[in-house]
Amino acid sequence: MQMKRVLFLSAMLAFTSIIIIGQHPQDTLYLKNGSVVYGKLVEKSKERFLIKTTDGFRFGFTPDQVERYYISKNPAEDISGPKGFGFTMQSGMLIGSGEDVFFFLFSFTPMLTYTINNIHSISAGSGVELYDGVMMPLFAEYKINFSEKRLTTFYYLKGGALLNLKADEKNDYYSRDYRPGSTFGTGLGVSWPFGRYDSYIQLGYRYSFIKSIYNNQGGYPNVEKYNINLLDITFGFKF
Repeated sequence: MQMKRVLFLSAMLAFTSIIIIGQHPQDTLYLKNGSVVYGKLVEKSKERFLIKTTDGFRFGFTPDQVERYYISKNPAEDISGPKGFGFTMQSGMLIGSGEDVFFFLFSFTPMLTYTINNIHSISAGSGVELYDGVMMPLFAEYKINFSEKRLTTFYYLKGGALLNLKADEKNDYYSRDYRPGSTFGTGLGVSWPFGRYDSYIQLGYRYSFIKSIYNNQGGYPNVEKYNINLLDITFGFKF
């Protein structure tokens, strides 16, 4: 129980940090001596580059000292995100369980995404998730952004089937038949621009149900069920 609390708090801290970082884009000067200076570029002329760092200091450099520079856009004003059909790659961690089984899991799920406008998007995908064996989810996901800006929080809802890829077991003593299961998830996330694309992190609740039928020779079939409650932490990129 203590470990679950530590992991949950760590996930919340990481989630909050991503939001804070995403809300403060910075200009960047790449100097010829290998140094990199971050801040707000307040002057760019033929005579000098003047940059103000986040702690309030100002540094000036001549053009021959600067190899290249990057001026960040304000993602809160940039609404030119990907629209129409696209492709999303996401992976993540599933942590914890109501029955203390499959405590720490991994997932990788590419998706086909259709962005209706800057607010609504729907996705369908598959991939792999690790429980006691490899499972293949078949699911649909709906997202609604809380604003039309590319830097935005959002709500998501997804659900579908879990296909067990583990081979059925059968010998002279027993047999085990692995059956399909189901999964459902909901939560919140934050999305921010990554060049032409969008990146995001989402944090929420995930429920999965899997079962198998165990038949001992000479006995009655026994249905083994697992109701799995998980913290779902997912990272993704939408192209």
